[in-house]
Amino acid sequence: MRLIIPMAGEGKRLRPHTFTTPKPLFPLLGKPVLAWLIEEVHRALPEAVEEMVFVVRDLKEETRHFLRQLAAQWGAEAHFCEQQEPLGTAHALYQARHHLKGPCVILFADTIFRASIQVPDDAEGALWVHRVEDPRSYGVVELSPEGFITRLIEKPEVPPSDLAIIGVYFLRQAEKLLPAIERLFEEGIRSKGEYQLTDALQWLCEQGVRLRALPVEEWLDCGSKGLILQAQARLLDWGGVQSSVPALTGVMVIPPVYVAEGAIVSESVIGPYTVVEAGARVYRSVLSHSLCRTGAVVEYSTLRDSLIGAHAECRHAVGTVDLGDYSRYG
Repeated sequence: MRLIIPMAGEGKRLRPHTFTTPKPLFPLLGKPVLAWLIEEVHRALPEAVEEMVFVVRDLKEETRHFLRQLAAQWGAEAHFCEQQEPLGTAHALYQARHHLKGPCVILFADTIFRASIQVPDDAEGALWVHRVEDPRSYGVVELSPEGFITRLIEKPEVPPSDLAIIGVYFLRQAEKLLPAIERLFEEGIRSKGEYQLTDALQWLCEQGVRLRALPVEEWLDCGSKGLILQAQARLLDWGGVQSSVPALTGVMVIPPVYVAEGAIVSESVIGPYTVVEAGARVYRSVLSHSLCRTGAVVEYSTLRDSLIGAHAECRHAVGTVDLGDYSRYG
């Protein structure tokens, strides 16, 4: 079993934070989104993962080292493929074409989910979907009466269904994807200006490949600042939250919160749904529904729905603030 993980995107919806941190490595409760995702996939898969293939662009060596360690943690070998131009999801997967063989799980690493990855025997593959109120920002699927996928559309203006593709796919014979992607290149088939995996899968369905759409128990989209804070809140609700009590003298805590060991919080009100990472310092402030990343400083501020980047400084602020790493406000 292989995991193919495209992560060469620019992360535009999460700027300015993705200028310094690749979107899949953005931390939630002290653990990167990608680590949450792989942990859930490992739990849900019926067999062990032997290879993790990361499709990357301009990745620093320290990040490559982290990804090697992450793969090794689950007993897998890490491989890296380069996508030099952001030409779409199908183009990203084509860079990993030498690894697209046999059973593969494809993961787009800005999502966290809970689901079974047990694919029915009557299907050659599957993708996981979740019902959403406004599917126009997602790929969506239409199903036959028997439950097989008949149509895939990328970010439709008029969605034919409310079944959004969450970015997790399984193919029993991943090599079947290669001629479908090559057809996109040869015929110049693009959606939203890019070569899309949905178009390649659409062609496979038209060739008779039977794909199922399977539901997820829960899905946390982590693609933007607002969605990151929503995902953080849900993870806090899931439990396993620990507060560093010695650092919270004179502090009112409104749970759920997560205060990492090594954070310093004093004369403040923290929570609900707030995370303060290791090395951050909060003084005489009120924080709710917010994230203070490693080394951040927040003083004399009242913040809600705010994201304070690593080593950023925020003083005398009221309301909602979005600060990138090493930025200053006030």
